[in-house]
Amino acid sequence: MTTVDLSFPILGDRVPRDHGYPLYAALSRAVPSLHGAEWLAVHPLGGTQVDATTLQLGARSQMRLRLPAERIVEVLPLAGARLDISGAKIALGAPSVHPLVPAASLDARLVAIKLTDAPRRRNDELRRDALDTPGFADRYTAEIKRQLAAIGIGGAFELRGRRSVTVDGRRVVGYSVRVLSLGADQSVALQEKGIGGKRRMGCGVFRGTRGP
Repeated sequence: MTTVDLSFPILGDRVPRDHGYPLYAALSRAVPSLHGAEWLAVHPLGGTQVDATTLQLGARSQMRLRLPAERIVEVLPLAGARLDISGAKIALGAPSVHPLVPAASLDARLVAIKLTDAPRRRNDELRRDALDTPGFADRYTAEIKRQLAAIGIGGAFELRGRRSVTVDGRRVVGYSVRVLSLGADQSVALQEKGIGGKRRMGCGVFRGTRGP
């Protein structure tokens, strides 16, 4: 099974900075079979941060889906689709296919790891001070290490800043993660499988490191 990135050009202006859940909801409205599709991962949209809540799209902004090549036909109806992302309107162009390229260092904007003993609110949302509680980072790191080992990766990784995404009204918190010193096979495996949850909402989706 070959995994690829399918990239759709975007025509649009601004979208919410916290767009993972509403983007996936919009995709599922356009193609209902995507709802609950375990084989799908959605990259976070790229752009320039305007303020704390808004992202400015650029002329070359793309929406990228990571999926098995044999599933491409299922998402082709997205070409030409108009999506409503929490009130922000975008249109998608004709897609292009990109193979996964090995890179020695990979980044994920947010890896969502559910720790059962983390302090939570009554709605199961992590408390805002959860990442500050003693041992949280250590338990998070241990779980990242375990999940990487499960796909044959035992090298170094870094937590590179706190991140959050809102999913169905609940705040999911974690860290940006960089995985280092990867061999070619390891790099492709991590891009294919990812780690953590919420991959359809932009979490745990790895791509080659850009910049420092």
